[in-house]
Amino acid sequence: MPRYFMEIAYDGTPFRGWQRQADAPSVQAEVEKALQLRLRMDKVNAVGCGRTDTGVHASSYFLHFDAGEPLSDALRFAQGVNAALPASIAVKRVLPVADEAHARFSAREREYAYLVHRQKDPFLHDRSYLLHPALDLPAMNQACLYLLGKHDFRCFQRTGSDNRTSICEVRQAQWTATGAGYRFTISADRFLRNMVRAIVGTCIRIGKGQWPEAYMAEVLASGNRAMAGKSAPACGLYLARIAYPFIAEAKS
Repeated sequence: MPRYFMEIAYDGTPFRGWQRQADAPSVQAEVEKALQLRLRMDKVNAVGCGRTDTGVHASSYFLHFDAGEPLSDALRFAQGVNAALPASIAVKRVLPVADEAHARFSAREREYAYLVHRQKDPFLHDRSYLLHPALDLPAMNQACLYLLGKHDFRCFQRTGSDNRTSICEVRQAQWTATGAGYRFTISADRFLRNMVRAIVGTCIRIGKGQWPEAYMAEVLASGNRAMAGKSAPACGLYLARIAYPFIAEAKS
């Protein structure tokens, strides 16, 4: 059965995350339903590049599926799947890949973005975090330097997580000003559950002047979730990029 990667984007507001659930709407369930309809198959398993929590969005999310036979026109197929999906999910492209390619395990780098806006805006509701106070960007970026490299990030993971390892290599962590407020960009080889939102919450405390820049190093060294800041709301978080060695990244 030929294997394909599909890149999608979605507004996570209506869903209880990517993962299929018996009693709640999920992105995975909607995608599988559309694929079954388009492929005329009774069952299609859409394997995602990772989980996203309730209310978290994705501007670039990859999944793989196995088709019954080769697709004659990938672009037309993508358009057909789009027609079967709700407005909150959009297919960006469909690509043929090797049989052993895996949406989750073949990924070499992931990037998240977190958006903050400072004035009430109905068009940013549920798509960015409303936070009125000005933040000290230089202090936050200085604190983020402690995150770079390979570290044990268990201090930022959700309590009760059962990962085999909490070691991650963070390659970029930076805050920038935007017209509406701020944007945080972080990339790594892997992420733990709740890791980005906990880092954002810690950065915000530093940006408000409540903690010194060097406190980030203390949190990392402690391995204690209780020392980090409160997790920032899910509405501002976006999975923004997944890098694979066999897929050219789309130009923005």
